[in-house]
Amino acid sequence: MEIKYPQKVPSASARRGTIIMVWSVLAFTVNTLLLRFLSGESHGITPDVPLLFRAAVGIFIVLVFFRGRRPTRVRPVFTNKLLILRGITGLLGTAAYYWTVPTLGAGMATLICNTYVIFASMIAVLALGEKLTAARFIWLSVAFVGIIFLVGPNAGVTGFKVGLNEVIAICGAILAASSVVLVRRLVAEYSIGTIYLAQCVWIVLPLAFIAVPKLSGLNGNEVGLLILAATAAGWGQLAMNEGYRCLSVSAGASIQMLWPVLTTIGGFLLFGETFVTLQLIGATLILASVWRVSVKK
Repeated sequence: MEIKYPQKVPSASARRGTIIMVWSVLAFTVNTLLLRFLSGESHGITPDVPLLFRAAVGIFIVLVFFRGRRPTRVRPVFTNKLLILRGITGLLGTAAYYWTVPTLGAGMATLICNTYVIFASMIAVLALGEKLTAARFIWLSVAFVGIIFLVGPNAGVTGFKVGLNEVIAICGAILAASSVVLVRRLVAEYSIGTIYLAQCVWIVLPLAFIAVPKLSGLNGNEVGLLILAATAAGWGQLAMNEGYRCLSVSAGASIQMLWPVLTTIGGFLLFGETFVTLQLIGATLILASVWRVSVKK
């Protein structure tokens, strides 16, 4: 079942949606740049620790603060097979993103992460029976050319070379796409709060054994920044959902395209991340394709 967002919305609702969606973009950008900072040489925090914080804070936000149009239910998170599968794909997809932000840089990791829209469109054709039009096929092809241009060029070698981290990032985007398709099936029966809770719970359960022993090595400033990053990620996700409820798909998708742009700018200004010309072309093709696929009904 496909989520149908409104194409025409009242001006008051549109203003509210625009403000909320901009806050979502800013929150996602803050989370990514903090993750990049905490993984640097001065702190050296491994990706599993901020991911654990993100999930734990997400659970707290959903259970204590979030109030959606339908109640958040806890039991189905552990009993419903699709919710469990959504949690596992969310775990692996988010873990891939958190792993590649330090290695690829905030800008490139976020650009690759956003290609989940492309992969979700392909999976929806197979799993949900959605129609693959000629126009959408062309834009999907353009996106794949963009991915090749983005991940292939390497200043240290001649020609193209795709490394392990690029493969992990792309696999993470595919897993994130699977999560989106699952959400489109689950939203008919469960609230957004319940679906997001499933992701957070199934991140916490396995990571508790890996990341909890590392918490004793954190200082107060690091704990504060980790909580800030996790809070930004949680509210960013929920704000994006609310923004799409108030906006047309084209308006919401246009604003969300600011996330990889702002992250790339932040990565350049704060961490000296740069792109070669071919990578910039690839990034442009990806953003254009993702936007066009996103705004189609």
